[in-house]
Amino acid sequence: MARKRRSKTEPQTTMEMENEPATPIISAFVEKDTTFKSLRERLAEINQQGGVTGYILRSSTSASVDLREPSDLMALALLSSHAVDTGHEFSETFNLGTIENILLEGKNAKVLCVALDQIIVNIFMEKSVDHNQILNKICGDLGE
Repeated sequence: MARKRRSKTEPQTTMEMENEPATPIISAFVEKDTTFKSLRERLAEINQQGGVTGYILRSSTSASVDLREPSDLMALALLSSHAVDTGHEFSETFNLGTIENILLEGKNAKVLCVALDQIIVNIFMEKSVDHNQILNKICGDLGE
């Protein structure tokens, strides 16, 4: 008969350090990754475009989110994550090769998911927006 393990938890304390900058830890990683920083700047410009409702940019160490409706964050993050995972499953099942981008189109909106090495970009937009133009702005100078 197998024994059950019991985990002991110790109380944790939070320490505040004086004279520490209030910037988030994630910013240190963002500044070092020039591709991530460049994409974030491009997405900020794209997000100003009419019909674009926001974006999620993530890598293994960083993330950046800008949505017009922040209350939709969890639903949109889940949608885009499942879209990328499903794309990879389809690729393996049907021997499609590497998936570079995925477009999900609904009745009123669409999502463009782009994989650039270890960085995933998800752009949410109204159905009338030209996603090819956005894709060219994202991938244009990155050699993709």
